[in-house]
Amino acid sequence: MLIKDLKDKNITIWGFGTEGKAVKDYLDKHNLGQNIYIYNDDDGPEKLAELASKSDVVVRSPGVSIYKPEFLKLKGEGLQITSSTNLFLAEMKANHPHTKVIGITGSKGKSTSVSMMYHMMKGLGLKVALGGNIGKALIDLVDEDNDYVIGEFSSYQASDLELSPDIVMFTNLFSVHTDWHQGHDGYCRDKVHLAQFADVAFVNAENAELMQYTSSLPKRILYDVKDGFYAKDKILYYKDEAVCNIDDLKICGNHNMNNLAGVMSVMAYLGLDWRQALSYLPSFEPLPHRLQKVGVVDGVLFINDSISTAPEAAIGGMKSFADNMAIISGGIENKQDYTEYAKFIEANSKVKAAITLFQCGHQIAESIRQYVKRPDFTLIEAANLQEAVDKAYEEMKKVKGTLVLFSPTAPSFGYYKNFIERGEDFINCVKTLAKSKKV
Repeated sequence: MLIKDLKDKNITIWGFGTEGKAVKDYLDKHNLGQNIYIYNDDDGPEKLAELASKSDVVVRSPGVSIYKPEFLKLKGEGLQITSSTNLFLAEMKANHPHTKVIGITGSKGKSTSVSMMYHMMKGLGLKVALGGNIGKALIDLVDEDNDYVIGEFSSYQASDLELSPDIVMFTNLFSVHTDWHQGHDGYCRDKVHLAQFADVAFVNAENAELMQYTSSLPKRILYDVKDGFYAKDKILYYKDEAVCNIDDLKICGNHNMNNLAGVMSVMAYLGLDWRQALSYLPSFEPLPHRLQKVGVVDGVLFINDSISTAPEAAIGGMKSFADNMAIISGGIENKQDYTEYAKFIEANSKVKAAITLFQCGHQIAESIRQYVKRPDFTLIEAANLQEAVDKAYEEMKKVKGTLVLFSPTAPSFGYYKNFIERGEDFINCVKTLAKSKKV
């Protein structure tokens, strides 16, 4: 379906968050849609049924699961359902064939990956736009004329796509968002569906789950392999040549070098001057709430990784530093398994303490008690984030060369509006601690 097909149609926008509002604004701007209705889940099923009965098309927002009984009922009744992502991709294929759409997704690292690619392409002087879950809403880019559109795509957006970006890059794959997708397998399949109709998909060869779920894709190119771009510790290599060291960049986290291997693989595939592009990377500013350096209090460095919503993300965060550390974890219950998280802590003598909190904090603590037996390790269950920050500081100020990593391992909902608000609270807690130590 093209956007012009919405003219004179009665349209229900299901979900009026950021993307739903962008759709409404676009339709209003172009005088599309005879009547436009808005529905949110808390409006109740009766209103949905009423709106559906007088609508020709429903535009689904990403938060609306394609597995919801109400959604399946409307689809079964033959009501035409689309999404702003489907509309965007259809428009690009039909009316902007010269524009290459690059879609990047993964359980972690997609925001940093798209931002690094965008930064380097801008440095090369290309006409490039950034959209999706970061930058502009994709539908806002339809009227622009770009050489490239780099989009960050979530599993929610990918789940029901009828078209794919021209090029897709996957950073990694592990268990998150399982409820929306009715389980881990559904999540993985929906995530990989982003590349079902792509010209090519770039896949991180170091991620076993990703390798498994992408094995049937029509055209797959592996990165993080020795005959191309690959990362080892802090270094990015091209074949046998070291081409970038993370110590020369403002970002931290060795996993970002794996992401960079994928980004550079895509840029080389496009025939761009990747060596020149890399020269612009030292000026790239890291994104907030993603292994963000917050500040130092009495020699203890505080790192904000509020974006972390899975145990694997916290493991990746801990792997990113060689310092002695304490980790603060906990969020809303999301049916996560913390066994590997706890085993990693047991095997890593640099992790001196774990402070748990919020709804799943006790579950995390129980896994730690079961697997972590080191005598030099401390486990603390905190009542709130300020207490967690204070306790972590007290533990780590005893040890030289230390940091406190806030890597929640779970979603923020129920305690905070989103991971941004959660990260800001962590920053404020660190500021409160710093002020108290100046007295």
